[in-house]
Amino acid sequence: MTFIELSGLVAALCWTLSSLMAPKLILTFGVMRFNTFRILIAAFILLLLSALGDRFDYAIFSHSGTLILSGLTGIFIGDSCLFAAVSRLGPRRTGVLFATNAPISILLGWLLFNETLSLLELFACSLVLMGVITAILFGKRKAQEHSWEETKGKLYIGVLMALGGALGQASGALLSKPALLAGVDTIAVSAVRVSVGAIALTLAYNLYYKHRLPKTDRFTFSSIPLTIYGRLVVMACIGMVIGMSVLVWGIGKGNVGIVTTLSATTPVLILPAIWITTRQRPAIGAWVGAILVVLGASLIILN
Repeated sequence: MTFIELSGLVAALCWTLSSLMAPKLILTFGVMRFNTFRILIAAFILLLLSALGDRFDYAIFSHSGTLILSGLTGIFIGDSCLFAAVSRLGPRRTGVLFATNAPISILLGWLLFNETLSLLELFACSLVLMGVITAILFGKRKAQEHSWEETKGKLYIGVLMALGGALGQASGALLSKPALLAGVDTIAVSAVRVSVGAIALTLAYNLYYKHRLPKTDRFTFSSIPLTIYGRLVVMACIGMVIGMSVLVWGIGKGNVGIVTTLSATTPVLILPAIWITTRQRPAIGAWVGAILVVLGASLIILN
């Protein structure tokens, strides 16, 4: 395994940390407002890094169409669905569902780029799917009362949101690969993708979401402590600036399926973190589901 493939594990670690930070911030800001602010912060940092490092070149303009589409699917749709699922299902179950981005990437590669799937890869994808189903159906103890294990709203909506996030992330990653293969700078690619997502989220928030809020929900910047904004900046740096940029770099340099599959190990990394944070040991079903996900990912890597 080279460092290129390890980029998937680095991304998984970043997403694990950001997922653990998300629930409290979502509760403070609300899902849409939280995601909009987070992506705006990440876009500003990435654009600043690109400008200071003179990372934009003419090659990026020839791929602007696919990068814009990549930002809309991967950041605007994918991330919005992901954190909507976190608010409904909690970080553990969302992480397991989001791990389906790995087999989705392989299937999209087969459909869009004529990449063949071996029987072993199909079996590995089935293991990942079985792991997801196991974690959802048997991943919660009856006595667990922590808010992260509660289902807010209808379960199937949360599941669809998480799967939509996985599909969006996988699609966005594949759409960014041609620009990366052409030699466009990784940070510049991330800056364009995240900026497109930030613009789309800002428009959606101001034109649609903001007007649907109840009158009792009167948000003012001064009502939020500076420490909360600090956490939001840290989360944006970890999850988007570092995690997403590392993943994009790995996808550009290596195999999409391998890198995204390794990034799907988030459900395994998040289990001990949740155990430490909530002081509640995850149920046997959660561990079995995570193990199946890892076995499926390992088979894909070793194939």
